[in-house]
Amino acid sequence: MSRNKSVNRLFLAVVVIYIAVSFGFSLLSLKIPFLADLPVYCSLLLSQALVFVPCFLYCKAKHIKIREFIPYRKISFVTIILVVICTYLMYPLIVVLNAVSMLFSNAGTASVSELMQGQSFILNTLFMALLPACVEEFMFRGVIFQTYKKSKMLPAILLSGFLFGCMHMNLNQFIYAFALGVYLAFLVEATGSIFSSMLAHFTLNFTSVLMAFFLPQIYEMLGISQSEAMQQVQPGGYAATMEGAQLAGFLIGILFWAVIALGATCAAVGMYIAICKINGRWGYVKRMFKGGTRERLCSIPLLLGIIIIFAFMGISVYLEWIAV
Repeated sequence: MSRNKSVNRLFLAVVVIYIAVSFGFSLLSLKIPFLADLPVYCSLLLSQALVFVPCFLYCKAKHIKIREFIPYRKISFVTIILVVICTYLMYPLIVVLNAVSMLFSNAGTASVSELMQGQSFILNTLFMALLPACVEEFMFRGVIFQTYKKSKMLPAILLSGFLFGCMHMNLNQFIYAFALGVYLAFLVEATGSIFSSMLAHFTLNFTSVLMAFFLPQIYEMLGISQSEAMQQVQPGGYAATMEGAQLAGFLIGILFWAVIALGATCAAVGMYIAICKINGRWGYVKRMFKGGTRERLCSIPLLLGIIIIFAFMGISVYLEWIAV
C-alpha cells in the first residue's frame, strides 16, 4: 500500500475516533456528573490526544521515524520576527473569511470564546495556543503534508490545508482554517522547518487568547456586561439573526476589511519572499511545483472521512438554524 493511501486511512481513523469519543464523552457526561464538572482543560487535552495518539501509533506501526515528519532546520531570530509579522499580515484575510462564514454559522467562534472566558491566562496559553500548535502541525504539516508532497507539491499544499480546515468540524472555522493551512504549508517550505508553522499557528492562537483576556476589561470600560455581550452571539449565523439594516452594515464591514485584507495579503507575499531569501530557499520555492509523480493523493478512505465531516457540519448548521 502506498504512503498516500496509508495516510488517508489515518485521516479517516482520526475523524471516526474523534467524533465517536467526543459524542461518547458527551453522553457519559449527562449520566456521570463528575465528567461534566471536569475542568475545560481536560476536554482540550483529550481532543488533542485524539489527534496525536493515532498519528504516533501510525508512525510506530509503519516503522517510520517521527523525525521524518518533523522537518527541522535552524531558523534565525530575524526569521522568527518575519514569520510573526507575516502571520499578522495574513490576519485581516482570516478575519474576512471568518466573517463570511459567520453569516451562516458562528458555532465555532462562539464555542471557542466561551471556553476561554473566565479561565487562567497561562493555562489558556498552554492548552489553547501552544498544545494545538504543536499537535496539529505534527499531523497536518508533518504526517499528512510531508507524505503528500512526495507525489506533487501544489496538490499536497491544497489538500493538506483542506483537511486541516475539515478537522475543525464546523463550517465557521473550516473556511479560514483551510486558507491558514495553505499558508502554513508554504511557510514550512520557505524555511525548511516545521517550527516556523508551529510559531505562526501559536501566534494566531495566542492572539485569540489575548483577546479573550482583554475583552472583559474592554466591556467593563464601555459599561457592557459580559453576559450581555455573549447574548449578541446567537446560534444560526448572523444572516439568520440580523435585521436588514444590521445585516447590510455587517456586509459593509466585510467589504471594508476585504480592502484591508487585500493590501495586507500583498504585503504578506512580499514578506514571505523575504523569508525565503533569508533562509536561502527562494530558488527552491520557485522550482518546487515542478516534477512530482503520477500517484494519486485521494482515495476512498479519504473521501469517506471528508463526507463524514461535511455531514457532521451540515447537521450542526441545520440544528443551529432551527434553534433560531
